[in-house]
Amino acid sequence: MEVVRSRSARGAEASAIAPFAATAAAQLEVTAAATEALLAFARAEPQPVDVAVILGRLAGLLAVRGRPVVTTSGALPPRARTAAPADLVRAVVARSVLSAVTTSGSAPCEIRVADGIFLRVTGGDATAPALEPELGAVASACGVGAVRRGQTLELSFPPLAPDASPPVTA
Repeated sequence: MEVVRSRSARGAEASAIAPFAATAAAQLEVTAAATEALLAFARAEPQPVDVAVILGRLAGLLAVRGRPVVTTSGALPPRARTAAPADLVRAVVARSVLSAVTTSGSAPCEIRVADGIFLRVTGGDATAPALEPELGAVASACGVGAVRRGQTLELSFPPLAPDASPPVTA
C-alpha cells in the first residue's frame, strides 16, 4: 500500500502502479481471511459444543498458510455435539491436529458420530499425534478418551444426551 501511495503522490502512471495495487489487495484479502479465521476459532463456543464445527474452524485457520493442512475423508457430520466442556474440546482438537501438522505438515482427520463422537487424527512418519500428559488427564476426567494406534490418535468424546437442550440465555 505504501508503494502505491508514494508513487501515486509523485504522479506515476496508473499502469506502473497497478501491479503493486493488485499485490496489496491480495495481501489484504489474505490478512482479512486470517483475522476472520482466528476470531472464529478464538471466540467462545456455545455449550453444547460441536466437535465438527471446531475441527472446521481450525482447518480454516490453518488453511490461511496457502494450502489445506487439515483434510477430512468425506463430509463433516451435521451434528457432532458433545457433553464435554467447550474449552476442553477446543484444546484437545487443536493440540492433536497441531501435533500431526508439526510432525508431517498435514493432518488427515476422520470424524464420525455413532454411540459417541470419534475423531481420528493421523500423523506422519511412524508416530501418532500426541496430547500433553496434563491435557490428557483433564480430558480423561471429563470423559474424553485418547488412544494412540500406529500413526493415529483416536479421540472419543461423550455424546450429548438425546434429551439435553442448550441452556436458554436471557
